[in-house]
Amino acid sequence: MEDSPLTTVADHVGGGGRAIPRDLTPEAAAHLTAAGGYPCISVLMPTTPAARMAIADRERLEGLLLDAERRLDDQPLGDRERLMYELRRQARMAQDSSTQNALALFVSHSVSRAWTLPVAVHQKVVVESTFATRDLLRALHRTPPHLVLRVDEFGARVYWVAARVTLLDTIERLPVGSARLVASPNLERPYPGSGLGLGAESEADDRSDLLARIDPWMAGLRAERPAPLVLAGDAVLVNELRRSARWLHRLAGAVVGPTANKPDQLFTATALCLEDYLHRRGQQTLETLREAAVNDPEQVVAGLDQCWTAVASRTPGTLVVEQGYVHPRPPGEGGGPVSHDLIDDLLEHAIQAGNLIAFVDDAQLHEFGGIALLRSR
Repeated sequence: MEDSPLTTVADHVGGGGRAIPRDLTPEAAAHLTAAGGYPCISVLMPTTPAARMAIADRERLEGLLLDAERRLDDQPLGDRERLMYELRRQARMAQDSSTQNALALFVSHSVSRAWTLPVAVHQKVVVESTFATRDLLRALHRTPPHLVLRVDEFGARVYWVAARVTLLDTIERLPVGSARLVASPNLERPYPGSGLGLGAESEADDRSDLLARIDPWMAGLRAERPAPLVLAGDAVLVNELRRSARWLHRLAGAVVGPTANKPDQLFTATALCLEDYLHRRGQQTLETLREAAVNDPEQVVAGLDQCWTAVASRTPGTLVVEQGYVHPRPPGEGGGPVSHDLIDDLLEHAIQAGNLIAFVDDAQLHEFGGIALLRSR
């Protein structure tokens, strides 16, 4: 890996060579929203999913780099050379890496980050005092960190899915009286009690014992990690949990059948559950917002200017915004600095103020001016 003249936030090396990571985390996005100081360079472009960046995408990326270089003309020569060196280093890594739906590069005097993203973006180069992070927030909103509990005749395994898939713990299913905790990274293992010839009644007792041990185990874990949850594995066991468990708050869905038995397919399926769950949550938030506007209008702050004021005064609540709503501020408007998108800036301030963010489809907030804050009760 080439040495960088900048102090980077993280190295991006994976497998046996250089690679642009996909492990976008809330912490990393929050770091970018807090980082500032002119110039912050953001380069975002759509890409074609492939094992290596397509030729057309390489050409598009080169054009964006030239655009970024032109925008740095007002920088001292040494600073411009250092920034462009780092930006081109990230670009070379991206060209040699697999691609998803988009590429995002972020470089400043103190930051150098890059990600491939699972969401589509509009091509742009932004050089301002803050980074353009809206698309990162959209990517996080699509698949936030979550738990996956997989149950089958072998036992139960719970995974934390964020930057990577991590096995948190395992309960092995053994005959009644010999239950014990074990840890294993494998999804599929031989059932150690399968040769014991248990009868139907003993088998039912064994299943009841497994579910009884899962209950306090998951209740404690859910208290520590109140994130969205996906159940997976044997359909009978999953349905029993759905009927009886009391720790199913933020249940995003379930994956059963052959897909649940294949690690390379399971977590793709759980990500789709999360995407559908978040869409439903967004629609529920929208319905709550509309009801509040009619029945309790003091709970609703509508419009960009009013939302800015509410966020600046640290009004708690959920900021609801149309995914495609963009409001640039050209030179001379409002007396503030030039901004490629005031919505992007507002989202950053809202996150730092502790507000929740909900994205909805375009035109769904037309009566609110494209953005609204639903106050917390």
